[in-house]
Amino acid sequence: MKRAAAFLLVLALVMGGITLWGFANARLDLKAGTARALSAEEFALRFPRLRDQLANGAVRGVTYTDTLAGSADDYTILEYTITVSNRGFVKAQMLEAVVVPLRGDVLCYSQQEAQDRDVNASIDVPAGRQIQLKCYLLTRKDLHAVRDIQVSYYIWGNPFIMKLQYN
Repeated sequence: MKRAAAFLLVLALVMGGITLWGFANARLDLKAGTARALSAEEFALRFPRLRDQLANGAVRGVTYTDTLAGSADDYTILEYTITVSNRGFVKAQMLEAVVVPLRGDVLCYSQQEAQDRDVNASIDVPAGRQIQLKCYLLTRKDLHAVRDIQVSYYIWGNPFIMKLQYN
């Protein structure tokens, strides 16, 4: 009987240690991937829609300015790709990446908007998995792609914000 009790105690301690380790590692690892300007064809498809959304106040993203000065030739859309790894035991929910703006940035929008999906659909990272998260920035063509990106997410209802720098 004492052996069974000792075994159950050791088992409980091991399980408790594993659980604590899982909660202590319940954070995401972010790695800056590529930052690229969309091709002329992709830009030609997306820019008119974004311009119309801005003009009508119907943008599904974060706007930094209300108007576009100049023509489409003055702008570009940058695509930022972030590798997100969840090393913990708990699913990370509602991932969102937003560019910290510079003067000349117009708006930032999500991969759901870019893929014409429901922008209210949650992007999740299951425990122990890795995904590619993308965000898009409509900006002046003469600006560089170096930006800070804020990635926010929830684990068990608790909000977290991490900053990632693109060089």
